[in-house]
Formats: sequence, structure tokens, C-alpha cells
Amino acid sequence: MIKVLKGFYDLKEGVFRSVDQEFEATKERFDEINEALPGFVEWSEKQTEVTTSDVSLY
Repeated sequence: MIKVLKGFYDLKEGVFRSVDQEFEATKERFDEINEALPGFVEWSEKQTEVTTSDVSLY
């Protein structure tokens, strides 16, 4: 998961990435963007949210 810190136009995808937008991509794609635009994106591991309905109470 990539989080946008500064807006930029994603040439590979053909879309504008807005500040605080998060999108699915590989770590390799993150490295590619970060190399071209250092400080514009950050990598975040996708965290699955666990709710009480997911957990057995017995």
C-alpha cells in the first residue's frame, strides 16, 4: 500500500495522485516512484482490521 504525501501525476497509471490518497501497488512500484520523486510517497503495510465478529467468543 502506498500513501501519497505530496500530490503528483502518476505517468505509468495516467492519473493524478492526491495528498493522503492510498493505493495498492507492489513494493517495486513504490521504490520506482520514490526514486523518481523522493519524499512524495510512503510505504505502509496493509493492516487487516480485526473486529469482534471475527473472533470466537467461546
